[in-house]
Amino acid sequence: MGTINLKRAIIILLMIGIMVIISGCARWPDGPGPEPGETDYQLEITVEVSGIINSSDGMYYIVMDADGNSATGPGYDFLFWEDRFYYIKLEDGFFDFAQVQDDFESIFDGGSFSGNKIQVTIALSDLEDPNSIDINIVTTDSDNNPYDHLDSYFNISTVLNSTGEGVISGSGSGGADFDITKVTALITTIY
Repeated sequence: MGTINLKRAIIILLMIGIMVIISGCARWPDGPGPEPGETDYQLEITVEVSGIINSSDGMYYIVMDADGNSATGPGYDFLFWEDRFYYIKLEDGFFDFAQVQDDFESIFDGGSFSGNKIQVTIALSDLEDPNSIDINIVTTDSDNNPYDHLDSYFNISTVLNSTGEGVISGSGSGGADFDITKVTALITTIY
């Protein structure tokens, strides 16, 4: 009789275990993601040029400084990009993401380009959840010699629906395909 009760208890525990696995975690019933009450934000950046995006003959950089100090944002000169800066680079039809201090770039799948526009979307968690971000755009030839850039980097707060726009003074030296005409940024939710 004791053996039958032990078998019955084991079967009931196994059934409960299977039901817990199948139904998911009670804390996050819809799977992994932000905890209840938290919202993940993302940064959407759109870059427009005078001509057509030409990532075969040059590169397009979106440089971001997420240290929260708007006095130390990224300029156009690569030599002065500090280790904490992040960038997304479009080259030969592919996007890469890196932090300047790293020795490698990783494939970035949050970007697209068509005609004269580049659009990228990056989770703020990938930038270590900053309170604000300084942004600059730089176009270069294949050897990283600058063609065009914003007059100065611009800052965007990471509060939902914050917007920012880069100031462009004139045409660059790389022709219409590398001449930046408009840059906008927007903070939205991921979900």
